[in-house]
Amino acid sequence: MLLAQLTDTHILDPERGDEQMVDNNHRLALAVEAINAEHPRPEVVLATGDLTNNGHPGEMEQLEQLLAPLEVPLLALPGNHDDQEAFRATFDMAWADDHLSWVADLGELMIVGLDTTVPGQHPGLLDATREQWLQEALTETAGRPTAIAMHHPPFLSGLDAMDASTLGRADAFAKVVSSYDNIQRILCGHLHRPVVTTVSGVTTSSCLSTVHHVGLNLNPGAKIELIRDPAGYQLHRVSNGNWITHTRYIDTGEVAVVPAWAR
Repeated sequence: MLLAQLTDTHILDPERGDEQMVDNNHRLALAVEAINAEHPRPEVVLATGDLTNNGHPGEMEQLEQLLAPLEVPLLALPGNHDDQEAFRATFDMAWADDHLSWVADLGELMIVGLDTTVPGQHPGLLDATREQWLQEALTETAGRPTAIAMHHPPFLSGLDAMDASTLGRADAFAKVVSSYDNIQRILCGHLHRPVVTTVSGVTTSSCLSTVHHVGLNLNPGAKIELIRDPAGYQLHRVSNGNWITHTRYIDTGEVAVVPAWAR
């Protein structure tokens, strides 16, 4: 099974004229084109939040238009930059009643999509309601290979400016994860960098954004920095419980060539 992960696309409404480091909307169009061209093609695309920049109606309209050419089924989660009501109205998914969490059965893999957003706030939170929902969802998937998808990372990255808006009650999340032995991966967004760690022994990663990176500055108290490092998406290959993650860069101006010595 091959999964694609998109995150932090930060789509803008062109009519608002918001400032941007790169052409966010064009970058998503390139990512959609690249995913459609993947061979083998992914079974599903996970979009792990901050799909719009401000949650404005015009941004959601742009997002719908840019995703329309996607030829792979999409599973979406909101991030702290998205509007929950607009998200619920835009995507046709079986959400939880009072938050935008979901469970998807992909046959050989279950994916639990956990909504970690708090309306009007940048940090995420695993509140008591979603903690209970997560426990129930994982109990339902017990005995089957399962991945958890979420926007806010449940770990500290060492990027202090980003860690200030990470998942609240991450210790409670880790405790829930430790109670289930069928969780194979935890997939996140938010950091605008590819980062890998473990949470309760489970490999946990954040995906790079399709727009800019957050600069890699591990000095304590460092302010947030943005950099135009190569952007893209990730491909997660799952086979017999083994996961391999590849990064597909877009908009680099480079194409793969076969060197003379390999012909």
